[in-house]
Amino acid sequence: MKHITFGNRLTLYLLLSCVLLAGILSIESTHAPRLEVDALLEQTPAPPGEVQISQTQYMPPPIRAFDEILKRPLFNESRLPPPPPEKVAATSAPVVTHIRLKLEGVAITPEARIAVLRDLTTQKMLHLAEGAKHNGWELERLHADRALFKHNQQTVELELELEESAPGKKTRSTRKIQTGTNNPAGKQ
Repeated sequence: MKHITFGNRLTLYLLLSCVLLAGILSIESTHAPRLEVDALLEQTPAPPGEVQISQTQYMPPPIRAFDEILKRPLFNESRLPPPPPEKVAATSAPVVTHIRLKLEGVAITPEARIAVLRDLTTQKMLHLAEGAKHNGWELERLHADRALFKHNQQTVELELELEESAPGKKTRSTRKIQTGTNNPAGKQ
């Protein structure tokens, strides 16, 4: 027969210590003294009529009691209330002293004259006809290469920006549109 080896002696010592600890735990659990809690649980409970429980209902204080706490800011080092806000004279509309538009294009037809503009604050495209207003500025007159805006007594003229294609020659910016099929190298 083959002799079973456990490797080294450390395994044998660990196995013996586990068996010894298991034996100690079993002896302790069977011979442990009864606790007073166990004795109290085993007693027969009193009938419900004999038990008198003294309970008082919780009554929260009125919210006015916390006024001082609510008035002082929690995360302020001085814990003093903030100063009252200053009253500012109400204005009907914000005063705009300069125009924040860029003329991107012009569309002139017999029925309408429309300016295509870019709002420089929001970067949105706008389409304004003659007489239309944006932020208090009225498009007063529209030409093929410029637009005239008026706000109260102030007048601003926006010009259509031109690209330079050759030295000394300016052309309007155009977009190339390719027509035809998307067929590379003439393959069919």
